[in-house]
Amino acid sequence: MNAMEWNRDLTKSVQAIRDREKGLTDKPDRERGTVSLPEMRKGRVGLCVATQIARYVGLDNPLPGWHSQEQAWAQTQGQLAWYQTMVARGEMTQITNADQLSAHLKLWETAEDTSSLPVGFILSLEGADSFTNWAVWKKPGHMASAQ
Repeated sequence: MNAMEWNRDLTKSVQAIRDREKGLTDKPDRERGTVSLPEMRKGRVGLCVATQIARYVGLDNPLPGWHSQEQAWAQTQGQLAWYQTMVARGEMTQITNADQLSAHLKLWETAEDTSSLPVGFILSLEGADSFTNWAVWKKPGHMASAQ
């Protein structure tokens, strides 16, 4: 969501993200970003839960969100594409099983320098509002199908 909806380049430092947001008022917390991949590496945070989120809300609901499940689904797929792009670039790596988790933790625990290590992520989805077709979600090859 930070990358896609807030248009933050999470491969940059938090300070660079804040500097780029100076004067923007489209979101309530502009200039107050708190996370980025380089900052995670500096803090030796090598693993996170990566949440896809896109709330479906009815037209009479005042909460922010998408007005159809299809829109919410498309938003989560954009977020998923961002994670896949980060994997392809070597910025992140998806953890889908215990063996991968053990290997990733060992990599981070034994590294003297973490500045170029991929940040591991366990993919999650907040709410199931965006599901429009369970068959697509469970389709072999989908990043989440292994979970």
